[in-house]
Amino acid sequence: MSPFSVDARRRAGRSRLSGLERRLRSPRGLAVLTLTTVGAAALVTVLMRAAGVPGWDDAAHLYKIMLLRDGDSIFWDTYWYGGGYGAITYGFVFYWLAQYVPGKLIAILAAGAVPVSFYLYVRDMWRIDDPWPAWGFALVMTAYPAHGQDPFVLALALTLVGLALLARGRPVWAALPVSVGIFANPMGLVVVTPFVIGDLIVRREARRRYLLWIAALAPAVLLRLAVGLAFSEPGAYLNETSQLLVFVGFAFVGVALAGVNAAHPRRPFLVLFLVYAALCVGSFITPGSPLGNNIGRFFMVFGLPLLLLLRHTRLRQPFRHGDLAVVAIAAFAILQFATAASHFFNAVERPQTTRAYFAPALAVAEDLRDPDYRLHVVALRRHWEALYFPEAGHPITRGWYRQADAIHNAFFYAPYDSDEYVSWLRSMGVRYVFLPLQAPLDPWSLPEAGLLEGSSAFRLVAQPGEWRVYRLVDAEPILVPEAAGPGGPARGDISFFGHERIIFSVTAPGVYRMKVTSSPYWVLDGPGRVEPRRDRFMDLHLSRAGTYTLRFEVTPAKALDSLAGRFRR
Repeated sequence: MSPFSVDARRRAGRSRLSGLERRLRSPRGLAVLTLTTVGAAALVTVLMRAAGVPGWDDAAHLYKIMLLRDGDSIFWDTYWYGGGYGAITYGFVFYWLAQYVPGKLIAILAAGAVPVSFYLYVRDMWRIDDPWPAWGFALVMTAYPAHGQDPFVLALALTLVGLALLARGRPVWAALPVSVGIFANPMGLVVVTPFVIGDLIVRREARRRYLLWIAALAPAVLLRLAVGLAFSEPGAYLNETSQLLVFVGFAFVGVALAGVNAAHPRRPFLVLFLVYAALCVGSFITPGSPLGNNIGRFFMVFGLPLLLLLRHTRLRQPFRHGDLAVVAIAAFAILQFATAASHFFNAVERPQTTRAYFAPALAVAEDLRDPDYRLHVVALRRHWEALYFPEAGHPITRGWYRQADAIHNAFFYAPYDSDEYVSWLRSMGVRYVFLPLQAPLDPWSLPEAGLLEGSSAFRLVAQPGEWRVYRLVDAEPILVPEAAGPGGPARGDISFFGHERIIFSVTAPGVYRMKVTSSPYWVLDGPGRVEPRRDRFMDLHLSRAGTYTLRFEVTPAKALDSLAGRFRR
């Protein structure tokens, strides 16, 4: 074959590729991108449902949807962690919408908006008209149902729609979807922060738009911060060195590819990746960082699309006809998709997500029901006990969000012995402990099985199915008299233990410890007062014997007073 025919074939291939790219960039092509993403995400969701493969975070979101559907408060939940603030701290928009539209449908439609919004933002703000990263983004969103982060997907879609509008010169309109997204999941805004900072640094022509956008967005941000302060609680996020290395490694590979890329200006990419690396390191070294490993969501979302933007480099070796960038892109794509893939292939953890697995334990829990005590369920790897036990009306010591263990359960993250374990159970008002068998446990719960079997403080009372149920000897109830009044020995009994209302009676006046997390929104009906304790529970100073009601009541005045109290400290 002559050199002329080879050159002609290469020119024809480039022409066909250019024609395809023109079609992908057209309005019809963008519609195809959106519909393809929606269809692929829907197909994956249906296949996961058929195969019994839930998303990683599904249990937490199903529980919060259930609470709102049952008419419970978005502000408080007594069935996790000894009591804690509810959907108000995480974001309530998704859970409110899910009362009217299936949550998975919301996530599927939101996923469809993400790639096209990213493409429009990059095209109009960065002046890069390349459809292939957006199609890479479609692949990312197709895998996202495995994560089960449905509120975050909604917030991400709203935020990227806002950035696309901002790139088109509509800063005020751009603030509207982002404002809603903040109250769906604030991580939607946090995850695009590197783009915002990078644009402000390198894109002088966009600064006025950004300042108008920030001004229009400021009321929503301030309101979200005020809500966070008015309903704040302790939190401890994981900061794992191995994860930091992945995130920073991605940032520096991005810097390297930006330096040798042959298609785009280097400085915007260099600044973007260095900003992200700085945010990762800053979060890691900040004591009590509110982000922890969550800072990695930028990589988990934008990793493949950003590296695809830098796929054309000046380095051709060792490939005669391809860029060396493909090696880095493939390596970090594998890391980005590894977590999602594990949900499909880790079959050993799948049984512990099913209702059938929990049915024998829940039958025993129903027989042992006592409103004076909460249950402790040794945490499984997937944490579906956080849905099934509370759904059946049983308050438990822990829940789904590991960071909320900081309220009362922080001792799990350091070595502990039998005495410490028993003391903690008594402090939480636990009588019965449920130990799952033949199923992977949460790594920090692994010592519990040995302690339960080897300590004389526990008695085996039942062994239903794949479970063992232990009774704690000399258990302490949730309501305990601390100091009796002149009437002599005192006793307290709880007759109703709900999310927003606890009804109890006492035999004598005095001070009683209520092992429910204190909050300025608790109101006591009856002569007495509520006082927070240093262990974050409550002391009830009761002036007479009889029946009382403890109510959780949120009003604007109380919220403002709580907010003012934060600034007075």
